Amino acid sequence: MRIAYISVATPFSRASWSGIPWYSHREILRRFPDTHVLETPRLDLLTDRLAFAERLGVLVRRQPILTYHYTRLIEAQLERLRPDAIVAVAAAHKLAYINPKWPLIYAADAMYATIVDYYSKYANFSSGARRRGNMVQRALIERIDRALLCSQWAADAARETYGMPPEKLRIVPMGANLDADPGFEPPKPGQPLRLLFVGFAWERKGGPLLLEIWKALRAHDPLVELHIVGASPAAARGLPGVVLHGRIDKSDRAAHARLSELYRRASFFVMPSREEAFGIVFCEAAAFGRPSVAADTGGVGSVILDGDTGLLLPIDASPAEYAERILSVWRNPERHAAMCHAARRDYERRLNWSAWGDAVAEAIKAVAKSTHSQPAGAAN
Repeated sequence: MRIAYISVATPFSRASWSGIPWYSHREILRRFPDTHVLETPRLDLLTDRLAFAERLGVLVRRQPILTYHYTRLIEAQLERLRPDAIVAVAAAHKLAYINPKWPLIYAADAMYATIVDYYSKYANFSSGARRRGNMVQRALIERIDRALLCSQWAADAARETYGMPPEKLRIVPMGANLDADPGFEPPKPGQPLRLLFVGFAWERKGGPLLLEIWKALRAHDPLVELHIVGASPAAARGLPGVVLHGRIDKSDRAAHARLSELYRRASFFVMPSREEAFGIVFCEAAAFGRPSVAADTGGVGSVILDGDTGLLLPIDASPAEYAERILSVWRNPERHAAMCHAARRDYERRLNWSAWGDAVAEAIKAVAKSTHSQPAGAAN
């Protein structure tokens, strides 16, 4: 079966959109060797250069002139390739107006209105920008054959905002961005309580709150450690028990081994994000069998199962409330061990790219049986 793969960013770089295009494309290619990436590099470069306008409330990607050119470029490639199906990852502006004869499976963390109404960085979008964005999103929804959204939050919003038919919609988490299964090592007894944070957007991902949680825990146990990867906040520098590891490039073998060791030595992964549509990093923590602690916001509740694979607290929970729940698990070694095992099982069951690929393959087979009139590509 011939597949056209289209993404919001190039799948040939791990740095693109947190690595999601890289790992999703790799999974599709593994299952369908006759997979072809359709790219628009020059137009993408122009769009990226104009992205600063979004800070001024101008929605660049969904401007009519750009969607027109994306449609023209993608259509030409599709006509040459003649695929059996398209697998698209968060590329609404490239696909909204293409010919509906091509079966389309669309995967994303959420639809346009869900994201724009949720993240504060889009608060300055004008009514015109919102209207144009929704127009593009509705056009895409009309020609989608199957939508794979990461969370119940995103799926509920798609139904409520756009009236998306439930038969077209599936909740399919994305997976841990890891090149290989890291395996599971239970936490070693007798170790101090260690918190791990991995992320760059310190403020949005709840970094200031995390420091207060760590302080609340230190009031009960002066040996509690906090390890921070990615961000280097000034407020955390020089604090005893806090270790800043800086940015770690997972594509570098030695650096990746260092990050893996941090996960294995951690007691909990803690990232109380203020805004989070999903959180791939929670999947990565689960791969190592470490419970995640987070705020119940956005799509996080579809990644972390409260009281089973981790802890979810209300968005307005205090540092003391976080500390109390963490300690309630940590002071019961059997419960902590059970939570570690549950997190690892959840990774094996659904928080991995292979499970995501299963859902995509099922969707491809389902839409291939539909009554689309497009010529089929060469079968493998």
